[in-house]
Amino acid sequence: MDLARCIFDASFIGKPVGVKKPRGTEEEVNRPLELSLIEAYYLMEKGILKIFKDGKALSLEEFKAVCETHLPEFEDLYKNYKEFKDFGFTIRSALKYGTDFALYKTRPGLEHAPYLVKVLKYGQVIEPGDLISWGRLSHSVRKDLILAVTHQSGLITYVALKWFKP
Repeated sequence: MDLARCIFDASFIGKPVGVKKPRGTEEEVNRPLELSLIEAYYLMEKGILKIFKDGKALSLEEFKAVCETHLPEFEDLYKNYKEFKDFGFTIRSALKYGTDFALYKTRPGLEHAPYLVKVLKYGQVIEPGDLISWGRLSHSVRKDLILAVTHQSGLITYVALKWFKP
C-alpha cells in the first residue's frame, strides 16, 4: 500500500480501488491502485513496476505484447500518453467522451480537465460526423479538443480545435 500511495501522490497515476473520483484523501490512497495497461507499461518502463505472470517477471517486451493483444492501437496511444506525461499533464481515460484521454494541468479533483485528446494515425480517414461529435461534446463539457496525429516516423502533430459559433 505504501508504494501505491507514493505512485498516486507523486504522479496521480492509477485510481485507488473502489474510489470513483479520487481526491487524494488519506483514506483513499491507502487502497491498492487500479492501473490501465498504458499506466502499467509506463511505470514498468520507468523501472517502478514489475509485472508477473505464472510467478515469472515479464520483460518490457513481453508485457508490450500483452498490451498490444488487448489494445491494438497501444503503440500510438502509449506514445501520446508518454509525451503528455512528460509535458507534466495528469492523464485519465476519456472514453466516456468518445476520445482517448482527458488532460489535467494539475490533477482530477482539484480542477476539471481543460483538454480532451483523440489519437489518430496520419492518413486515417475521419468521418465528418465523428469530428463534429468530438467537437460538440468537448465544447458541451467546456474542454478544448486536441487531435494527436501520429506519423509513421513516430512524430506526433497536435491540432487543437475549439468550437465557436459565427
